[in-house]
Amino acid sequence: MSSRERRPALSALTVATAVAVLTAGPVLTGCGTGRPAGPPGTASGPPAAGSPVTTAPPSPHAEPDRGDSAPHHAENEVGRRPGAMSAADAAAARRQAARVRPVLEGLRAGGRVGPDAVRPALAALGFAPADLRVQRPWSRWNGDHAEAVPGTLYGIRVGATACVSGMVDDGQVWTEVTGPYPETGCVAPPVAH
Repeated sequence: MSSRERRPALSALTVATAVAVLTAGPVLTGCGTGRPAGPPGTASGPPAAGSPVTTAPPSPHAEPDRGDSAPHHAENEVGRRPGAMSAADAAAARRQAARVRPVLEGLRAGGRVGPDAVRPALAALGFAPADLRVQRPWSRWNGDHAEAVPGTLYGIRVGATACVSGMVDDGQVWTEVTGPYPETGCVAPPVAH
């Protein structure tokens, strides 16, 4: 009996599976090496021989190291990133913050932390009404922020690019120097969804 006779016959299904696996290998190993598909109606697929391989520019909201965070977290938080400050405005804002904090500490010690007490105290420091924003703190739990939260959020424009921002309530005075926020100016925005 020859060696050919002792081998089991390959079924058509086994041969078809082997051919499919062998021909799919080059397709699967080529993932991510071509150009992204274009808009509908345009040619897509691998570039012609000798053509440079191009890729779309990265999204400004790309999150390569987002780890455990939710998808689009950075995109949702973009409104919470303050703008850039000039060096001169940042220095001026730090000087103003040093004037603001003791006044707010005095109000807090006296139990006067509402906007009706904070606004006149900050105006007395010489800030123009157009540069001063005072409001109740954002509610973290109501989407419409209708919940009355004790204390005051404040924001003071300093120069063209800087702010003195923060909050005062019964337990703390928070003061920081930042650039303006895209949607809320000099007041720190609410937490994003």
